[in-house]
Amino acid sequence: MWERIVKNASWSLISLGAVALFGFGAMYFNARALGVEGLGALAGVLALSLMLEAFAGMQSWQAVLALSDGREGRVLGAALILNFATALIGVAIGWACLALIDFGLEGYALWAAAALIFSQIIRLSDPLTGVLRKFDHFGFLALVRSVTGCATFLVAIWFWSISAPLTAYLAAFALIYVANNAFLLRKVVQVCCPERPNRDEVFEVLSFCIPTGLSGAIGAIRQRGIVVLLGGIAGAGAVGFYAVADRIAALLQMLYRAMFEAVFKEMPASENRRFLVAAVAGAAFIFSCGALTAVYYLGPPVIIWVAGEAFAPSADVLTILVSAICLSLITLGLRAWVIVRIGPRVMLWCNVFALSALLAAPVLISHYGAVGAALTQIAFEALWLIAITAVLIKKAIVLDRV
Repeated sequence: MWERIVKNASWSLISLGAVALFGFGAMYFNARALGVEGLGALAGVLALSLMLEAFAGMQSWQAVLALSDGREGRVLGAALILNFATALIGVAIGWACLALIDFGLEGYALWAAAALIFSQIIRLSDPLTGVLRKFDHFGFLALVRSVTGCATFLVAIWFWSISAPLTAYLAAFALIYVANNAFLLRKVVQVCCPERPNRDEVFEVLSFCIPTGLSGAIGAIRQRGIVVLLGGIAGAGAVGFYAVADRIAALLQMLYRAMFEAVFKEMPASENRRFLVAAVAGAAFIFSCGALTAVYYLGPPVIIWVAGEAFAPSADVLTILVSAICLSLITLGLRAWVIVRIGPRVMLWCNVFALSALLAAPVLISHYGAVGAALTQIAFEALWLIAITAVLIKKAIVLDRV
């Protein structure tokens, strides 16, 4: 079990690390080419598309892993049907948001943003990546992620050299997402062709995905919706500062994602879940101490090197965002255990409670700008931990009973 966790997490970390490095490189050129306002507009549209993709995906990769006991093709088919329906809803919401929210886009830039939202949401990546994880094709996922990151980096260099407009950036992201999905589809067809599910299987997948999907949507609102809210209250400039810090902090966020994917896969079959949760928490705590120390001393010069002097205020935002991510890393094993042991509905209600942190976001953003948005992330993690602790106490559940 531990060998598979290390191997699969290593593949994910290698690819996500490569994506982060390419992201640093892209940020270096994008920040200089677009400036604070232009980068903020681009980040706002990307945040909207990523938030709606999480809504449309419904975290169906978890259903593919948990329910496909010898019927992978039919479970995949059911997940694709559900995700296609939610994707259409997500695209409609995204286009409506473009019409209602002022991102500073007009003309061809607005059309390019609409194309980006469509290509991001309609690609149905959740069930496709779930199948590849089920059959331990983490290496292929690592390759696709790395190639995608490399493409964004090369586009950033090219557009910087020719002083391309924001419209070109939006259109390029849309094309990259289309190519990404083509690679995933080709591999999935080779591994496991989707089959026509029966009605019971569709409802089984739907029943599993409703709580996990809502939890994922809440997480997306927390991570991406706060960017849209920041832009509406403090303007594109504040979004630009937040975007630079968020891009750098994404390295740790990718570590969380890679570890959760690997740990969640092993949790159902683990004979000692208590030890698994404790081991993940201990390792994450030690790592978090080192990460916070490094960010405190190295964050400011890294931000200036990556984005330029104009983005120096992002340093405080970076420190706060990394603190929030470290807290989520420490509780990673507990999150996976709760989904397997108690069920995904508990995670949903804990996330709903934690989302109440957004009630303070307008006040924090009004007073502190991008720093206030980052403080909202800390509040979310703290409220989630309080909620899950209360649930465990109420149910009188301790880990040594599992």
